[in-house]
Amino acid sequence: MNERLKSLLVDDLELNPDGLHAEARVEDAGMDSLAVVELSLILSERHGVQISEDLLASATTVGALNRLVEEHLEAGGQR
Repeated sequence: MNERLKSLLVDDLELNPDGLHAEARVEDAGMDSLAVVELSLILSERHGVQISEDLLASATTVGALNRLVEEHLEAGGQR
């Protein structure tokens, strides 16, 4: 998992790091709709990465969320 994303999920969203493995469902890892909104805002404000809440919410596993964020980070935040 991307260390920046893991840091955001653990430090900012206060998710349990033990639940952050690729196969875990995002809901089981502690991501609810408020966490999705917060993650979208943090990514935009701190990293210049624009990912809509709907797109973030479409990730069903932690691994899928990680890939989605990685793709946007690599693309410079615009996709």
